[in-house]
Amino acid sequence: MKKVTITIHHSILINKSKEETWDYTQDYAHRTDWDSTILKAEVLQERPRIVSVKFKGGIELTFVYKLYDRPNKTSLALQDIKSRWIIGGGGSWNYQEINGGTLWAQTNTLIFKPGFLNAIFIPLFKLRWKREIQISMLRAKRNLEKVSSE
Repeated sequence: MKKVTITIHHSILINKSKEETWDYTQDYAHRTDWDSTILKAEVLQERPRIVSVKFKGGIELTFVYKLYDRPNKTSLALQDIKSRWIIGGGGSWNYQEINGGTLWAQTNTLIFKPGFLNAIFIPLFKLRWKREIQISMLRAKRNLEKVSSE
């Protein structure tokens, strides 16, 4: 049996500048306000940026940033993973200015342990994970845009 890799791409247009969008979405003090999958996040180090994250479902891991180019792009790798299923992964977030707003795009990848349940578990997990990413990004958009409307 071999390991399984899944990747999710999603983007959303936010009516805020790249800097405002970056600053909000990269500030882990706000992360639980818009990302319901995260229970706790703590920046352990700034250069290179390293963040300890606890997710729902008992998953704990560390984000180790490979690129932190404010306000354009991040990329990171998952390390120190404590999970029954996940053995690796990473992600990249891009921020592109469009007509005074920001197109915020995520590409996230997870690598799963080999196993006989992968045929059932992975497709269901992928659907759920994609939906959670969409909801989280929409929640961040609403939070960011709400600030200017009040």
